[in-house]
Amino acid sequence: MNKPVVRMAAGKSWVDSTLSEWPANDFRLFVGNLGADVSDEALFDHFSSKYASVAMSKIIRDAKKNKESKGFGFVSFLQPLDCAKAMREQDQTWLGSRPIRVKRSDWQDRNRNTVQKKQKKENKKQQRWNNGRSGR
Repeated sequence: MNKPVVRMAAGKSWVDSTLSEWPANDFRLFVGNLGADVSDEALFDHFSSKYASVAMSKIIRDAKKNKESKGFGFVSFLQPLDCAKAMREQDQTWLGSRPIRVKRSDWQDRNRNTVQKKQKKENKKQQRWNNGRSGR
């Protein structure tokens, strides 16, 4: 069982239990412009038929609106080359009734550890800049 993932955005942090469903250290793509006619299975089949390392896929649904698709989802790859190849080859291909948008997912950029490291790096950079300015 994976440990819970703490996420941060807009100055707030929360535990995202849904991320424990995904493989650890995977390579994930964001897939946008999904029509309501696209199912989780169709999304998985679209990628797994072409790339052997597809681990899972998921369409994001609105819990408040009868689990209606929000029009985007994610596809997880175990191999970075398959992920990169899919990103190049599948952007603007048709899935269901629409051409899909495929790009690298930035889900890891909101992990608390990643956010804290970036903030620490920015603070050090700002301190160096301020110290350099005060020495003039």
